Amino acid sequence: MSLPKNFIENVLRFKEDYLRYRVSDEGLRFERERRMRESDIRKILSKEELEAFDENRLLFLADNLYAFMWWQRKEYLVDYWVKGAGGIGRLRESLMDLLYSGRSLADRLDKFRKDVKGFGTATITEVLTYFNPKEYGIWNRRVRETLVKLGLSQMEKISISKMTGKQYEDIIKILKEVARLLRDEERLPDPDLLDAHYFLYYVLMYTEAVGEAEKLEELPDHEEIINMLLNIGRGLGFDALAEVPLAPGTRVDVVWSAKIGNLGELRYVFEVHVGGNVDALLVNLVRASHDPIVQKLVAVATDEELEKIKREVSSLRIISDKFVYWSVREVVKVNELIGELMEIMQRLGLTKP
Repeated sequence: MSLPKNFIENVLRFKEDYLRYRVSDEGLRFERERRMRESDIRKILSKEELEAFDENRLLFLADNLYAFMWWQRKEYLVDYWVKGAGGIGRLRESLMDLLYSGRSLADRLDKFRKDVKGFGTATITEVLTYFNPKEYGIWNRRVRETLVKLGLSQMEKISISKMTGKQYEDIIKILKEVARLLRDEERLPDPDLLDAHYFLYYVLMYTEAVGEAEKLEELPDHEEIINMLLNIGRGLGFDALAEVPLAPGTRVDVVWSAKIGNLGELRYVFEVHVGGNVDALLVNLVRASHDPIVQKLVAVATDEELEKIKREVSSLRIISDKFVYWSVREVVKVNELIGELMEIMQRLGLTKP
């Protein structure tokens, strides 16, 4: 695959520093941890293990994915995945098809995403990469941001949540070229796509440290924002659920709940607005306010839309003090910061291997 000259030059510019970092104490520790995860995940996704795949094995899988390493209670994640697949049996069949079918990667990925709800792009591609890093690579916002920074501006056009199987095949080709450029006869003779991801992580870490990072302007869609709210809530120790019915005819996007000693249960209700009429959002939040254990009603939208929502809520004096307004950009930032925190903790060896 032919890549732009400036992209190749930028990869090579960071290559030497990256190879030196890999053999530092920190770099070696991080690499050992990643390879342990690769071994564990490949084993649990072997044909023999998949034939007996159950909730306990699914929990083990979730416990070995970086995307959820900071979640306090992964049992909710397992339940979410099982329901999204229509049962553990169907999830087992879908994983078997994704990993072992002879059809093209594009067909397998598109079918899995159609049949199984709850697995985001970052999760699916991380599972695939640990299963076989020679053939699969991780695709998430940070990978896309780094590729853009290195010179592949066309990557901005590829959505994270709506990535197609065909687009993923093209991404794999690019990541394989990155791996090829990283080859070094003595220090890295046979790099795979985990090595490519490690390199991209190093580049992003370096550029952020020296103040070069530029954030993409594209805002996440409704589903992505909901997943971020779930990630943040669960990472903070809340029981976080999506699509929660709180009253007849009312289903809210996200609820964070927690039991506080003798005080009982507390709830925070979130509604996400990414365009269209705000009436539905307001109706759902007003109805949710009637639940006495609901502490705050959180409207999540762009800054412009939040101003419209504030004007509408100002007339609802009885419950206006319960409303909180959270910018989508801040949600994205918080989600990224928590992820970065856990990556640093893992890299320093301050979390379990």
